[in-house]
Amino acid sequence: MEGPAANTMSTTAERGTVEAVTAIAPSRRRPRWLTPTLFIGPALVLMAVILGYPVINAIWTSLTDDFLTKPGAEHFVGLRNFQTLLFHDSTFWTTALRTAIWALANLIPQVGIGLALALILNRRLIARGLIRSAVIIPWIVPTIVIAFLWLFLLDPTSGPLNRLLIELHIVDSAPVWFADPATAFPVLIVISLWKWTPFVTVILLGALQTVPYDLEEASLIDGAGSFQRFRYVVVPHISTSIALASLLTVAYSVNNFNGIWMFTQGGPAGATDTLTTLAYRTAFKSYDFGMAAAISVVIFIALLLISATYFYVLEGRRNKGLRRRGR
Repeated sequence: MEGPAANTMSTTAERGTVEAVTAIAPSRRRPRWLTPTLFIGPALVLMAVILGYPVINAIWTSLTDDFLTKPGAEHFVGLRNFQTLLFHDSTFWTTALRTAIWALANLIPQVGIGLALALILNRRLIARGLIRSAVIIPWIVPTIVIAFLWLFLLDPTSGPLNRLLIELHIVDSAPVWFADPATAFPVLIVISLWKWTPFVTVILLGALQTVPYDLEEASLIDGAGSFQRFRYVVVPHISTSIALASLLTVAYSVNNFNGIWMFTQGGPAGATDTLTTLAYRTAFKSYDFGMAAAISVVIFIALLLISATYFYVLEGRRNKGLRRRGR
């Protein structure tokens, strides 16, 4: 058969063959989740081993009476360590309160100052790259170097800051900053702010650079002032980054051991003790590994709850936004 009728039949046969192959092809394809899983699987297994084993080991140790002075003689005691901490140890609750104050004293100024610096650095400044590099120097400098620097600046006998205060007649004698319970804790907060605020600045600066310029220009044309543009245009776009920076600030503030131990070791008289230094001293001064592990587990659970709350609130906001867009 020749002519148009033959061409039509041939085309119909080809379409049928293509449709049949297309119908069979999906069943032969790999599942979409398989390829990504093969790529990230080894990394997930490695992370599970590196992070999972210490967590499991700490939980198990917290359920025993493991003492360094009695190797191999530990016994399972259940929740006795936690019962002692939560109901019979006033030092633990005093330290926990100080840790909460320490976290809040780091969180609020770091996010506020970090946001202000990010807004400034997001402008078109002369030598903007050089200024941005200078701002992050405290963050990238190792903690041990910062400890030596501040110990020198605040040295009671030869520190330049004390000498300046005396010459300006602000004080009569050089303050012993880290040996006075009234000044040690505030000074540590200032040092922590100086080191870690640039980290928050970097996060928020990156978020500010994702704000669409068209929206800012449209709000300017509509007559919105600087504060209104910041509140209704900028903040909604960087709110997730602000929340992330807040979560990370709380986490590394609670876990900040070096930033306290290198200066005061929790002293004087426990005035700068936090849960991390308390756990360290319990383990390596009192040799009570079981109780130290219990303190570590409490820190872990507290940060886990904070993180879960953060993700719950974040997902709630995203779902509300999607529902609004759907309408």
